Amino acid sequence: MPKIRIGALAEELDADVDDLVSLAKSKLCSSMITGKGGKALWINEDGQEILRMAVDIPEIVPKHYKGYVIKSAANPRYIYALIKEIDKKVPVCVPRKLRKALVGKNIKIEAIEDAVGVSYRYVR
Repeated sequence: MPKIRIGALAEELDADVDDLVSLAKSKLCSSMITGKGGKALWINEDGQEILRMAVDIPEIVPKHYKGYVIKSAANPRYIYALIKEIDKKVPVCVPRKLRKALVGKNIKIEAIEDAVGVSYRYVR
C-alpha cells in the first residue's frame, strides 16, 4: 500500500475531509503526513491503518510519535527516548528482551493519556 491522498481515504471511509484532516493532525506523527494541507495531504501506510481505526472511535486511538532511544532506564521495563515533536526526553515502556537492542535506534511510540497523566509505550 503506497501513500494515499486524504481525499481518497475520506471517500473510502465515508467521512468528511475536514474531519479526517483534523483527526490525522491530532493522532499521527509528522513523519506519517506529507503535503501542504487540506485535500493535498498524503498519508503513508502506517498512518492509513491508524486513521481507519480512529474514524470509528477516535477516543481509543492514542497519539503516535517517532523517537530516538537515548539510554536504558534503571527499571528493566523502560528506556529513555527523545521525541523531537514535543522536545522532551520521556520514559517508554518496552518488552524486557528489547531493552538493550533498541538503544541508538528510532522507534514508534504511543502516548496514552489518562487521569494520572501521560505514559508512553513502544509500538512494533
